[in-house]
Amino acid sequence: MRKIEALGGEAWLSPVDEWIYYINYMSLKKAIRRRDYRGALQFFIKRFYQNRLSHRYEHLFSDMLKTIPEPDIREVLDRAAPYLHESFEGEAILSIGKAIDMIQRGAQGIINAMPFGCMPGTVVTAIMRGVSEKYNVPSISIPYDGTESSTTQLLLEAFMEQACRKL
Repeated sequence: MRKIEALGGEAWLSPVDEWIYYINYMSLKKAIRRRDYRGALQFFIKRFYQNRLSHRYEHLFSDMLKTIPEPDIREVLDRAAPYLHESFEGEAILSIGKAIDMIQRGAQGIINAMPFGCMPGTVVTAIMRGVSEKYNVPSISIPYDGTESSTTQLLLEAFMEQACRKL
């Protein structure tokens, strides 16, 4: 984030609670599929309280953050649907859906930061090419292995140049 901001950019991050909402959503679907209606009811109740708490805090920061309010997890999955079927569970579908959400909110480019060798990150890298072309925004994937790399700075500079051309 600091490197992007040092280059004149503004970085938006996916919220951590997105993963929690996703896990709960998938658990709800599995409970319904197993006809575990008691379990499904528990997930509905959890979701109600999580949404309530989340919206309370989002309201406090709505004037400062451009990505508020966060979309419902179903909306994120719907955005990813043209690229990944919902049965492809995990981080990749969230990353694609959230990238499209951010583009629709005005992001001028997408950076897929991922651990080195991360399989979901590799899937996202492949799919982001199509997303980037469809929405006409630059995207890059940067794998991290815990070491500093001079090529990362060059990648970010080239990316920021492309993103600034969109403005």
